Amino acid sequence: MRIYRIDHIATVTPDLERQAGLLEGLFGFRRLSTWDNRAQGARGVRFAVPGSSGQVWEVLAPSGDNSPIQAALDDNGGRAGFHHVAVEVPDLDAAVRELDELGITTTTQSGWVEASLTPPKSGKGVLFRLRGPGSLALCGDEAAVPAERTEPDGPTLGILNVDHVCQAFPDRDELAAWYAALAGFVQVWRTPIDEHPDMADLVLNIPGSSICWEIIMPRGDDSFIDRFLSRNGPAVHHVTFQVSDWDAALAACAHHEIPTFDDETGVTDGAAWKHTFIHPKHAGGVLVQLFWEERPGVWVRSDKIPPES
Repeated sequence: MRIYRIDHIATVTPDLERQAGLLEGLFGFRRLSTWDNRAQGARGVRFAVPGSSGQVWEVLAPSGDNSPIQAALDDNGGRAGFHHVAVEVPDLDAAVRELDELGITTTTQSGWVEASLTPPKSGKGVLFRLRGPGSLALCGDEAAVPAERTEPDGPTLGILNVDHVCQAFPDRDELAAWYAALAGFVQVWRTPIDEHPDMADLVLNIPGSSICWEIIMPRGDDSFIDRFLSRNGPAVHHVTFQVSDWDAALAACAHHEIPTFDDETGVTDGAAWKHTFIHPKHAGGVLVQLFWEERPGVWVRSDKIPPES
């Protein structure tokens, strides 16, 4: 199965305007369009993400009766959270046939297909929405209307791009091999197995996309990843954004009264890097990681991949 590109990352929320205001005010996202499709049970907003040309962020809320978005919220205890990654494929029917052959359950919607693209034996994983050539609708947004552009009220994070989506999984190499065989994901970075006491990770490039995919796995007797997996299964753990100015990003968080945690700084090959996190309760139900690097490539280094023997 070939992925042409990532179209968007979507979250769900019970309070659409509050979440939209957070994304515009703190994150500096620009509202593109809005819709309310009661027949499909969804209303939403599409946002342009700085530095992510052609790849947007969507927020969905329930509309009408028997809304699947309300069902997703109910499954999450009524809380906002991550919902899906939407991708374009060159041949949707062929993709469905391939997924069926792999034992992956697909659900056909209005112009798109939903599937959890994680090994079936691992349980429910990350929900993907796939669409082929033709209709651009993926979230009941066939009749979306352009949104009035608004300017942020105060400082923003100064986001440069969406760097990667991170998924937790018991074995990073098993899932990396799965994604490579399924859709040609290519490994571009990995930590040595003993670099961190409670985790190990690797990063995959998604052909056709500037957004990468990170896999983190637990190590040791008391890994935070084990606790995450026991609560959520092999789900999305966090989404990472690069910022242009570290001090300005932290000042924006302070201005909007958004705390950060787990700060870390370092120097690699003489160049500095920093990262921190925003808790899901302050970021629309998604754990957000922010990073800054003095020189491209010093925070995530491609030369950490061992050479092939």
